Amino acid sequence: MRHLRFENLTEEQLKRLAKILTGNLKGGEVVILSGNLGAGKTTFVKGMIRAIGLDEKMVKSPTFTLMNVYPGLKTIYHLDLYRLQDTDFLSLDVEDILEDEDGIMVVEWGDLFDGFWPEDSIKVKIEIADESHRNVEILIPEEVNFLAEKIERYRKELQNT
Repeated sequence: MRHLRFENLTEEQLKRLAKILTGNLKGGEVVILSGNLGAGKTTFVKGMIRAIGLDEKMVKSPTFTLMNVYPGLKTIYHLDLYRLQDTDFLSLDVEDILEDEDGIMVVEWGDLFDGFWPEDSIKVKIEIADESHRNVEILIPEEVNFLAEKIERYRKELQNT
């Protein structure tokens, strides 16, 4: 497992990191987002949406709908499991979505159901550094290790935006 850490990212840099990550995904991946309320999980998804050619303004946290689907260059399935107490989200046909080799599943609060997700899931932890900056740790499993190298190539560019 590779660990990448980015510190003191602005909102725009956070979105750019998400766009870089998503732009290098092939499809079939699961991205688990964790962090406190207000840390920037939905903001991260907005950056992911940019990568598939859609307007980030369409992103709404699916806290009450549980899932939003964004079809673009790739399809992003955006789940928010914050309000769930158990595996109710299985009623959303999550297992079928996991088999979509062209789609990307991004799950806010997916860490609440850590044992459910595939072992090769990419984990993104977002922490509040201060009111306008975030720290991000990305855990990249060996199965998708190529992502670490691609993201590292953009580190300087990202820090200078």
